[in-house]
Amino acid sequence: GCKKADEDSSSTNTELEGTWVVSCAASGSVYLKKTMIISGTDLTEKYEFFSDSSCTTAKYMWETSHTSLTIGAAMVFSSYGTSGGNGHQFTTKLNTNKYTPQIASEVSSDNTDSWCGLSNWELNVGQDVAGKTCGSNTYWSTGITVYGLYILDGSKFMPRFDKDSYPSSVSSADSNTFIKQ
Repeated sequence: GCKKADEDSSSTNTELEGTWVVSCAASGSVYLKKTMIISGTDLTEKYEFFSDSSCTTAKYMWETSHTSLTIGAAMVFSSYGTSGGNGHQFTTKLNTNKYTPQIASEVSSDNTDSWCGLSNWELNVGQDVAGKTCGSNTYWSTGITVYGLYILDGSKFMPRFDKDSYPSSVSSADSNTFIKQ
């Protein structure tokens, strides 16, 4: 059905409530499972990396938590699908960005390389690296406003995040299509 653009954000948050998953997919030399959990105004992204195509041998995990999820302007994506797609702009506040090595060889190389400027990595112990530089990436800092855009198509959720402004488009590739669980 159609929704009015002036509907209050609490009912829109409700449409996103739940657990959304992108199952095991190749990501460079590793395999990635993405999970997004939305509960009220909390949003958690979990990116789990595996060394095998069945996503059973864990290598490392990133878990990013956001607070203050606020749904903004309604958007229509005329280029999405045959009927177009609906969605919204949104904002969150970045809370933590935790990296966890999950296999001994990762712990060893992370400590040798002082990954994220740290050399006290332990197996299955996550550390918050928000604002730190890890390899060639500098991660977003705690407390910043994160700008987002999403398409919602029934049980499919396609989000995109940016730290500077609302994204102008969203990928509907399988690797960015979260399925409601």
